[in-house]
Amino acid sequence: MQDMEVDFFELVKRVDTDKMGDFISYDPEKCNGCGMCALVCSFNLWAVKQGKAKLAVRYQELCLECAACWEVCEPGAIDFSYPAGGTGVVIEYG
Repeated sequence: MQDMEVDFFELVKRVDTDKMGDFISYDPEKCNGCGMCALVCSFNLWAVKQGKAKLAVRYQELCLECAACWEVCEPGAIDFSYPAGGTGVVIEYG
């Protein structure tokens, strides 16, 4: 059996990105720099720099909208809301 590589970036498609708006907001004042958001983000959209989490500028294009970062953020520095219906991520497989 051959080794098979999957390019997850090719599986993620966006619908009506112009209408999405921000669906993740972040308050650096609440961030304790724990790095849990960076640990759980499968697309590496979070990084901890100088003791605070930073969200990638292009997150709207790449985010899987799983809300894992929001779930693990104990100090409540991350707020997440799913994009409006008919917009956002579509996962294609097969």
